[in-house]
Amino acid sequence: MDAATFFALFWGWLTVVFATILFIRPNVLVDLKRLMVEVRAFALIYGLLSLLLGLASVILHNIWVLNWHVLITIFGWLTLLKGVTVIGWPEISKNTSFEVRIKSTRIALVVVGVLAVWMLVATYAGAN
Repeated sequence: MDAATFFALFWGWLTVVFATILFIRPNVLVDLKRLMVEVRAFALIYGLLSLLLGLASVILHNIWVLNWHVLITIFGWLTLLKGVTVIGWPEISKNTSFEVRIKSTRIALVVVGVLAVWMLVATYAGAN
C-alpha cells in the first residue's frame, strides 16, 4: 500500500466516523468543545495529537495536484494548523462564543465529511 492510499483511507475513515458520531450524538460535540476551553491539559493533548498527525501527513504526502489526492495534503495541512493554533493560541476558543464554535464545527464537519466520502470512493474505485 502506498502512502497516498494509506492516508486517503486513514483520513477518509477517521473523518467519516468522527463526523457521524458527532451528528448522531450532538452532546458529544458540546462536551468536546467545553473540554477544549475549560481543561487546558485536554486542549494540549488534542493539539499535540493534531500536530503529530498533521506533520506526518505533510511530510509523507505534500503533493499538490489537481485531483482527489490533493485532499490528503489539505487534510494534513489543516490538521497541522489546527494543532499549532490550539497549542499556540488557546485564547481564540475562549474569545469565541460557544454557539458560534458549535455551529462552525458542524458546518466544517459537513464539508470535510463530504470531501472524505469523495476521497474514499475515489480510493476504492482506483481513480488517479
